[in-house]
Amino acid sequence: MRSSRRKDIAAYIARHRSVTMTELCEVFDVSMNTIRADVAFLTSTGTVEKIYGGVRSVPQLEVPLFAQRTAIRPEAKLAIARAAAGMIRDGDSVYIDAGTTAMHVIDMISPDSHVTIITGNLYVVNQASLRQNIELIVLPGILNRRTNSVADVSTLEYLGRYNFSKAVLGTTGLSYEGGLNVSSYLECEVKRKALQQSTERILLCDSSKYGSTGLISYASLADITRLITDSSCNDALRRLCAEKDTQLTVVNAD
Repeated sequence: MRSSRRKDIAAYIARHRSVTMTELCEVFDVSMNTIRADVAFLTSTGTVEKIYGGVRSVPQLEVPLFAQRTAIRPEAKLAIARAAAGMIRDGDSVYIDAGTTAMHVIDMISPDSHVTIITGNLYVVNQASLRQNIELIVLPGILNRRTNSVADVSTLEYLGRYNFSKAVLGTTGLSYEGGLNVSSYLECEVKRKALQQSTERILLCDSSKYGSTGLISYASLADITRLITDSSCNDALRRLCAEKDTQLTVVNAD
């Protein structure tokens, strides 16, 4: 209940931009001590910040439009997606994340494979719907045109109903310390839930994202089973994978 309330509080603050602590107490029918604890948690995630007499939402990082991101390093993205698809076996249940690399995994899965796909990625939904051998589970949510995917608070509850043999995940950036970054609180929570529900966690991340920072970290590289990246990755990234005990697959993007 506390986790659900905090998500609702974050959504409420985002809608209203700034609110008073008293208003939050009245809207969510909880004590001031409870609201202070909830706000302290949301502040620690970078979702909100305190202001005099209340709290306000933190502006989210601007994410390039979906079409623009699709055109960035397409050869590397396709090679990475092909390698990920090669790890999917007949009978697997696979969560496929939003993202312009993860979207291509559906096109690379063997036509003979009988798999279950769960996703909010609209490109994946469309392509999987054309494949009779794929059981498709579509996540609920509100359309985000910047990621061409759907998500809202209900997505988390729905996602929690399923267990996956594999989760294919993306990130807006991989920090030098191994943090996997995203640009919004909701995206962070969806990816965290997918991690929790999966046995094998596969991160798709082209080498240009290494060293990038983001608003929120949804996990550490240590939480990832395997990182798939392109041959431009440097020695520092290779050492980081060894340090975090994460298997590394390097693909040729030529």
